[in-house]
Amino acid sequence: MFANWQLATLSLGYIGLLFVIAFLGDKYRHRLAKKWQPFIYAMTLGVYCTSWSFLGTTGQASSNFLSHLPIYLGPILIFIFAWPFLQRVIRISLKLNLTSIADLLAARFGKSHNLAIMVTLVALIGTMPYLALQLKGIVYAFEQLQIDPFVNSGQFGFIVSIVLAGFTVVFGIRHLDVTERHPGVMLAIAFESLVKILAFIAVGVFVTFFLFDSPMILWQESGASVKLERQLQWPNLSSLAAMLIIVMAAFLSLPRQFQVMVVELQDAKHTQLSRKLFPIYLLIFALFAIPLGLAGHHLLGEQVPSDTYVLFLPALGGQQWLSLLAFLGAISAASSMVIISSIALSTMLSNEIVFPFIYRYRQNRNIEYDEFRVNLLNIRKLLVLMVILLGYFVFLFASPDTLASLGEVAFGAFAQLTPALIAAFYWRRASLTGVYAGILVGFAMWLFLSFLPKFGLYLQPIAESVLPTNTMVTLLSLLANMFVIYIISQVSRQSVQERVQASIFLEWQSPSLVTAQRKKVINSKELELLVSRFVGVKKAKQSFQVFMLAVDKADVGVARFNQLLLEHTENTLASVMGASSARLVLSSALEGRDIALDELAMLVEEASSQQQRFSQSLLQSAIENASEGISIIDKELNLVAWNRKYLDLFAYPEQLVFVGCPIASLIRYNVERGLCGPGEADEQVNKRINYLRTGSSHQSERTFDDKVIRIEGNPLPDGGFVMLFSDITPYRQAEQVLKAANVDLEALVNERTVKLAQANRELGLARKKAEQAHVKKSLYLKACSHDLMQPLEAARLFTEALSNQNNLSEQQHHQVESIGHSLKVASDLIAELAEIARIESGNIKPQCEPFSLSLLFEEIANEFSVSANNNQVDFHVVNSELWVYSDKQLLRRMIQNLLTNAFRYASPGRVLLGCRRKAGRVLIQVLDNGPGIPIDKQEIVFDEFTQLTDQQTLTTKGLGLGLNITKGLSKLLGHHLHLNSIEDKGCCFSIELPSVAAERKVEPISQQQQMTITGATVMCVDDDEDVLSGMVEMLSSWDCEVLAADTAQSAIEMYEQHKYSIDIVLVDYQLSAKDNGIALVDELRQSSSFYLPAILITATTEPDIAEKAANADMGYMRKMVKPAALRAMISAKLAEKLRRSYVNAK
Repeated sequence: MFANWQLATLSLGYIGLLFVIAFLGDKYRHRLAKKWQPFIYAMTLGVYCTSWSFLGTTGQASSNFLSHLPIYLGPILIFIFAWPFLQRVIRISLKLNLTSIADLLAARFGKSHNLAIMVTLVALIGTMPYLALQLKGIVYAFEQLQIDPFVNSGQFGFIVSIVLAGFTVVFGIRHLDVTERHPGVMLAIAFESLVKILAFIAVGVFVTFFLFDSPMILWQESGASVKLERQLQWPNLSSLAAMLIIVMAAFLSLPRQFQVMVVELQDAKHTQLSRKLFPIYLLIFALFAIPLGLAGHHLLGEQVPSDTYVLFLPALGGQQWLSLLAFLGAISAASSMVIISSIALSTMLSNEIVFPFIYRYRQNRNIEYDEFRVNLLNIRKLLVLMVILLGYFVFLFASPDTLASLGEVAFGAFAQLTPALIAAFYWRRASLTGVYAGILVGFAMWLFLSFLPKFGLYLQPIAESVLPTNTMVTLLSLLANMFVIYIISQVSRQSVQERVQASIFLEWQSPSLVTAQRKKVINSKELELLVSRFVGVKKAKQSFQVFMLAVDKADVGVARFNQLLLEHTENTLASVMGASSARLVLSSALEGRDIALDELAMLVEEASSQQQRFSQSLLQSAIENASEGISIIDKELNLVAWNRKYLDLFAYPEQLVFVGCPIASLIRYNVERGLCGPGEADEQVNKRINYLRTGSSHQSERTFDDKVIRIEGNPLPDGGFVMLFSDITPYRQAEQVLKAANVDLEALVNERTVKLAQANRELGLARKKAEQAHVKKSLYLKACSHDLMQPLEAARLFTEALSNQNNLSEQQHHQVESIGHSLKVASDLIAELAEIARIESGNIKPQCEPFSLSLLFEEIANEFSVSANNNQVDFHVVNSELWVYSDKQLLRRMIQNLLTNAFRYASPGRVLLGCRRKAGRVLIQVLDNGPGIPIDKQEIVFDEFTQLTDQQTLTTKGLGLGLNITKGLSKLLGHHLHLNSIEDKGCCFSIELPSVAAERKVEPISQQQQMTITGATVMCVDDDEDVLSGMVEMLSSWDCEVLAADTAQSAIEMYEQHKYSIDIVLVDYQLSAKDNGIALVDELRQSSSFYLPAILITATTEPDIAEKAANADMGYMRKMVKPAALRAMISAKLAEKLRRSYVNAK
């Protein structure tokens, strides 16, 4: 019909058009009008209609024009009657950021990685026949329309596979996105869906109204009435009903359908249009397949294969262009399925199997962002190629007749996942073991009884009966699947993780006024019985009696009474099991759910018993180690506990003291020894017993054997007493001595008190004035440093952006470097002022920890290497493996100050950094061969704004604050700072700090000199327009996509619009009088379903700002930022994001 070059040109042109659409969709994904998103989403659902729908169903309809209806009727019924279920799946998937059907089932059943692997393998095996069928559709359509074949089917199928794999790799695996969305590909898929529906409608209208004058004439000439009567017989109807069940089950679990329906969805609101449009889309295919099949059979018969009627019917009317349009529709139907399925399967395989396996057993897991990204993208690309080639091999080795039937058989594999999917959302008792066993049994039956026999490995074990063999096997495997899930779930126990995840998927709610009103009756007796299971019958009865007395049902009304009753019940339960468990138990009881109360009661009872045993052990340990004698008496006045000190004080015989010993016998023993004063023994004993029975606290002292014993008694809440016996003999003796001395001291103290009070008043006034002056100075320095830092930060960012331009001359590069150096000097001076203010105001809190000096010295050596060359200093660092205990950042700052001072005064000359041991401590030393410091000036060099002004240092830059800051930090850290210097021979500054034992060495993250963050989308938030513009320029020069906001509110609005494309947030701290960057990032994270990395960049000197950033899981950098350090931190944060999404989550 057509020359090869015509078909090839049309195919390549169409593929080129898809490339352009996908490219534009990716590039301008933020600019696509929101009003078009629902339509694009609805059209992408058309990926369900494959080449089987476009070509195969027409062939089916030619012989039995009802047999294809279940393929379309199943999804239509789901969208009409199971819409709430679909919305629930979508809502939970978006909430948990689930990226595949395997991810969803694994998340529901205890986050089981093994279940995710099995679901992935089921989906892979089930998809292979479908992929082969699509390749067959493209090859078959091309071969039928070409005049002369130029390659055989296998070779052409390979070419098609490579082209489709290339398109998928280029636009489906371009970048990493934790949401796994591909806007460019989806736009192309929507376009393909539009092409195939228009092509099918065009061919259908042409055949119905142009080849034949009307549908009725076609109906009559084809003898459709006779065929219809025959097809409405019972065997055929039963097959249709069975196939309808299989199609509905398979539709819910198709990986490609989950990808477009759930994963690619940007907003749940976009689904509303699809509920109307998608059923109409399917209905068009279902209805037009009937006249096309009847017309093809009537006009073409056996002249051409029935699957090609759609291609050849237009040619009968001389409409060659319409045949080409149908050809494009067939290519669209097949290619869209291959592209989406390969994307979905590569995501499942990489996320659930390949990537976790690689990085679980990788020796060095600390990888940089770019390496992480490149590795994952390469793995995805290889998996796309592997998936499509697997489909190609099935196409190559399976016979054409087998391929045609394999499409229907493949539905049976996907259907095995649906019982688990439905149980995930509607059956709380479904267990991981049951679901795993059910899928395994059902899939094994399908594999051995339906799939493998298709390849001729052995004969079909089940003969055809009332239903076709494949349909019968699929239904039996589904029944076995559901039966195993039910039985195993009944006999197996869910883990705690499974129960927690079930509460998310079943969307349980706590009892409230709304749920209370939904119930006919809330019976207080039933609630009391429920509470008694956990707190005991007696306590439950007392609790509800108190409530009934406090709340009058007639006064508050029924609704309010029920609400208060539920709150009281929940609070009572919470006292023994916690608020969350109490809410769950009460909600389940009210709504009639089986919460396994016996089991929960046993858990609470066991926990209570363990707590009681722990409390008893803790009590005995406490009283045994007390310095006073202690005895505990129960409400029956029997001794139940005591300690050794109690026995030593009273020297009781061992046989007299035992658990349950009556306290009366011990009192009598003391009375008979004369320890209780004169009087009859019985009278003394009865007097003390009666006093104990009254339950009143008492205190007394007794003297015997030259000892003074203080006795204190305190009643217990449930009866009984705790008695304390203290030997206060030394206190009483000291008291007598002090009383004698006190008489002489009182007069002297009174005299000196008057003088001291006067001196204190004078000192107080002087101190107040000094503090006010100090505070004002610190505030002034802090304000100046912050306000001056902002314009310098903007200038520094613009300079960095300018230096990254490639069109600068060498002289211009030198000028830019000079500007950058000057800005650095200015920022260093301001930073010194800010640091002085922070030290003096006490805002710096050390975070001390053990660490090795090796890495610290290495970083300092790299940092000062350039400065050493510029200052003509021969700089050497003697590395050390010693470990110290200090604040790493503050110690680094001290060493930096000492080195900067040495470079300034020893240039040109030599500087050495090293350390040595000294009596269990470490001395970090900075030595130089500069002019040295005279002895009379070695104290004043540590004062503020002090510089030695000899001839050599008149031109040096600085404020003379470096050594003062170092001294202040040394006092803050508790380190000793020493100076040894000989004039004209140099200086040696030493920092003495504690040494600790070396810990297990952790390999540092290797950082490339030029971190690659190309293509990352960064949102910058800063209230200073100049700083914001400078940051945008610098990031853009790094090939990042930058979004900028100058207020918290605009940042929130921007994030809502682009939340799925933003990779990281860079935010200032002080955004306005009421907004700050940490709170903003917290709000953004709450609206996100995935991890959002962020870096706080600020010039503020607010105390604990670094600690606040760390607690908020944010990176922290002070202005002015160093571009290389910022690039490294962005890379590290992005790598952490990928690690959380693809490694730690598994």
